[in-house]
Amino acid sequence: MRDLRLGLATKALLLLCGVLLISLVGLISFNHDNLQSFFRDSRTNVIADQNYQLQKYYDDVFTRLNSFNASQAYRFEKAKSEDLAMVFDSFWQDLKNYTELPIRSLTLVVPELGERYDFGYLEHSQKATDWMLQAHQPLSWILDCPLSCRVIVATHFKVGEQQTDYQAFYSIDALRLLELFPASRGSHHFMLELNDDASLHLLYAESMYRQSIANMLTKLDSHSIVNGLEQFNSEWGLSELHAFPIKRNVGNKPVYYAIINDINSQSQLLNRANYNNMLFGMAALVIAGAIVIFCLSPSLRRIRQTIDHLPLLARSSHNLFRRNLESTGKRVLPDESDELNHALVRLSYQLEALEQQLKSRAEELEWVANYDNLTDLPNRRKFERVLNQMVEEQRFGCLLMVDLDNFKYVNDISGHGAGDEMLCQVSASLERLLPNDSILARISGDEFAIYLEDTGLAYAEVAAQRIISLLAQVRVPGHNIIHTTSACVGIVAFPEHGSSFEELMAKADICNNQAKERGKNCVVSFEAENSDSELAKKHFWLDLAQHAIERDRLELFYQPIMNNKLNKVEHYEVLLRVRDEQDRLHSPYQLILAAEKNGQIDKIDLWVVQQALQQMETNLRCGYTDKLAINLSARSFCSEKVIARIAREFVSRNIAGEMIIFEITETAALPNMQQAEEHIRRLKALGCAIALDDFGVGYSSFHSLKQLPFDYLKIDGSFVREILNQHQDKVFIQALVGIANQLGHKTIAEFVESEALNNELIKLGVDYSQGYYIGKPASARYFWQFDKASAVLALQGT
Repeated sequence: MRDLRLGLATKALLLLCGVLLISLVGLISFNHDNLQSFFRDSRTNVIADQNYQLQKYYDDVFTRLNSFNASQAYRFEKAKSEDLAMVFDSFWQDLKNYTELPIRSLTLVVPELGERYDFGYLEHSQKATDWMLQAHQPLSWILDCPLSCRVIVATHFKVGEQQTDYQAFYSIDALRLLELFPASRGSHHFMLELNDDASLHLLYAESMYRQSIANMLTKLDSHSIVNGLEQFNSEWGLSELHAFPIKRNVGNKPVYYAIINDINSQSQLLNRANYNNMLFGMAALVIAGAIVIFCLSPSLRRIRQTIDHLPLLARSSHNLFRRNLESTGKRVLPDESDELNHALVRLSYQLEALEQQLKSRAEELEWVANYDNLTDLPNRRKFERVLNQMVEEQRFGCLLMVDLDNFKYVNDISGHGAGDEMLCQVSASLERLLPNDSILARISGDEFAIYLEDTGLAYAEVAAQRIISLLAQVRVPGHNIIHTTSACVGIVAFPEHGSSFEELMAKADICNNQAKERGKNCVVSFEAENSDSELAKKHFWLDLAQHAIERDRLELFYQPIMNNKLNKVEHYEVLLRVRDEQDRLHSPYQLILAAEKNGQIDKIDLWVVQQALQQMETNLRCGYTDKLAINLSARSFCSEKVIARIAREFVSRNIAGEMIIFEITETAALPNMQQAEEHIRRLKALGCAIALDDFGVGYSSFHSLKQLPFDYLKIDGSFVREILNQHQDKVFIQALVGIANQLGHKTIAEFVESEALNNELIKLGVDYSQGYYIGKPASARYFWQFDKASAVLALQGT
């Protein structure tokens, strides 16, 4: 199912229409409320006006009656008592002839005389008769409805010279009186009385509507009628009902005059106004939407076109993208769409420049990934890819691996600048010598690889000899020395000796190792009969370096070192041995070489330190205080993590540093003298002593003595073996001992294998001796007895 997609124009139109719709709905609702309020206010005013007119009408009726009384007072000024009946009759006749009010009867009462005179329709209820005989306020009235309702109004005037009080009671037809009320025209009106039990009693109504009104009253309660109904449906349509109390009623029950007004026309006017209001709002919404569309469509169309052109940027068609945007032209009244186009044009220029930079950078990275930065030759990655392609295409030839001899010493003696210069000269010489269709690459620090296509072993060996001869001519100036170059060259042929890059390189590496074993600076071609054993041996040591610890193949041996002045063994050198699958012990030389290649040397060195410290713990518990000398490889000595781990081992085992001597070679210190000095001081801070191993072999041994705070100097065995026969070695050792004594260092001679040799070393001032004469390397149990039973057996043996 596809997702619903709305364009920017649609969203903008919907948003604006939504805002307009909300605004117009609010405005329409506001106008509707105003119309309703105006309608209610107008009806309230009408009802209030009707109430006012009703009360004013009654007051006017009463005032006219009272005025009529006053106008007829002259009739009674000189009348005598016996003439009152005649005067009252004349008064009654004038009242009927000259008064517009619907007066049905007249009753004159003289309370003082107890006289009563009745004229006209004389049927009064007993309640009305009793009321007229009582004293009461003038202009009060009572409603009397024996058969039809009459309003009986009480007036008061004085008659004759004696100013006798007379009360005149006018009985007026209530229906005809209300019909004369102007506000009742066009409305239905009736009069009702509110009983004590809150029920309604219809006093009178228009005869033709009386039954309808009676039926309506049965559906309404007193509260609704007394308080009024603003709107309700009646048989006359939409109507309103309001009841007004008639004042000055001295009766016991309140009387209300009710009016039913027809409000159909007013309601229709209100509905028409609301309809017009709604119609105007919808028209305004449509017009506003049309205006919005008309105003926004050009900008939105430009934005749509811009969006359609954006994929050109992804295709790097920057010029076409800019032409398409600029083709829309400039407008008189620019807006954000124009600013967007301008910003995108600027962005396209920036993207174009960035792509150029990225392309250039990618080319640089591609070059760095495939070529050597120093010699500009292809690196191992590039060489592997090219050689694999040649193997796939079956392009026969020979692989030559050139490994420079003693290149490390060039860096150690004269610095990396001299080493880099030698590499550059070697690469230039090889490029001059080799044919153009050959492949030359620098595959590691001092190793070069060459592939000669369509070449046999015989020609490859000739080319290798020429390479050795040419490299011998390379001269590089160093620190007070001119360095020369020599190399070992291993040769393998494709497809005779291998069918893959890994196989060819592995066999070429074997050839190089054989060349080094033969004395270096020579050429070795691959021989199939030796390949399996050499390759198997290489894989064996690499695998053992990876898993020697977990396979429990490592073991520590200890060789005693004698103090020549005390003629006493004071400490032992910790030596590593390796057991093969037949449980035979081997020198760790091949293991260490393999461990340095696959990065396991740090792990092996830490294992040696941990096992030696554990042996020291056991010795101390048993009362043995011999010191132990532990060898650290160059890589471990230069590792911050290894030095920190050694420090933690001393703390966790609570062993005094004075019990341990760490032996390092000159090659471990030379690459970074500052770091070497720092690590030596960190170990000495633990209390450990430091010995410089193989002293005298390196080119910069005396420089190391000057820079680094050693405690012991171990004189290399090559100077010790022949001192009885070689005077130069004796002089050299004597000089070394003198320098060491002046610098405060102790000297240790290695490979001491006879008593005469040891005596000669003592004469030369050597402090310590180590060799087979002093003691051969052996396991810990050979030197230290750890239980009482073994101690007893040792005593019995003596």
